[in-house]
Amino acid sequence: MGLKTTVVGAWPKPDDLDLPDWFSEKGNFESGIASNLTGIGGGFDPRSILNAVAEREQEFHEKIGKAAKEVIGEQVSLGIDVVTDGEVDRGTYYIHIMKNIQGIDMLKLGEKQMRSGSYSTLVPVVRSKVEILEPMCFKEWQRSQALTPEGTVLKYTIPGPMTLTDGVLNEFYDNISELQDDLVAALNKEILSLVKNGCKVIQIDEPVMMRYPEKALEYGIKNLTKCLENVPEDVTKVVHLCCGYPDKLDTDEYPKAPKENYRLLAGQLDAAGFDEISIEDAEARNDLSVLSLFKNSKIILGSVTIARSKLETVEEIKKRIEEALLYIPKERLVLAPDCGLGFLPVGLVRAKLANMVEAAKSF
Repeated sequence: MGLKTTVVGAWPKPDDLDLPDWFSEKGNFESGIASNLTGIGGGFDPRSILNAVAEREQEFHEKIGKAAKEVIGEQVSLGIDVVTDGEVDRGTYYIHIMKNIQGIDMLKLGEKQMRSGSYSTLVPVVRSKVEILEPMCFKEWQRSQALTPEGTVLKYTIPGPMTLTDGVLNEFYDNISELQDDLVAALNKEILSLVKNGCKVIQIDEPVMMRYPEKALEYGIKNLTKCLENVPEDVTKVVHLCCGYPDKLDTDEYPKAPKENYRLLAGQLDAAGFDEISIEDAEARNDLSVLSLFKNSKIILGSVTIARSKLETVEEIKKRIEEALLYIPKERLVLAPDCGLGFLPVGLVRAKLANMVEAAKSF
């Protein structure tokens, strides 16, 4: 029967969907602004996608639906078991939700050091209490679910509270824990709305935990469980943690989070009640004995890189799976790319996923 497969989130935007995103240079800050920013990863202007859609809303509404159908169809044809819509209407995996959170200023940005100082950029600013008045994520879900072939499992990806906190400049809350509490309440409201509308697989993206493991152990993992309060047992609850990626292919300049932090977080993550935990491995090359620390959760193991142009062969992927199975039973191992696929040319995406699926089916 083989191992199950999935993808993490993003897909390269189809050529006729001319939307700016973090993976391209279409929506980057103007050169004068960018020259004052530091490091790799600070180029994308979160206002660019908002402005683009506002100017041509009806045109993009139609094109986004077409793109989502195309991306879902690509994944289905490749044999992926749990698919996404490729996050085709998002500028980044985490900023899109902010437009529906009261209290976050998306227009007048502030400068901030991001991802434990890896780079600086301009980010949305918290100027008053954050809250969601009416959930909106379910609309994105409904659109994509309607485009998904019957029998195919479509998951929804949503950023976690630590990642959102790291992605904004706080100018309102005296205590960061209060901001976290309000973000948790907002995310829980969106997640319960997704459940109400039929979503059966929800993935919370929380890579920032890998940057700040002490904070993750102190309150981050507990807050993730609060985001999922009152979610029924028949909904698969996934958490994704990667070590971070640059905004360019084939570079070693970007400081990634230490892969050893998986070992620090494993015990508490595994005990928290998540059904699946997604970690990178193709880039990180973990000591796979870390998998033995997960006694309950399924592990989604990153099996192909997403910021490298090298194509992993079927045999290379199979060899890594064989090593992983020394530490975790087959029924608790799922294969995926390390993270979202938006950096890569679509032809290379197809080739990487085809090899991953072929390797998965051989077990």
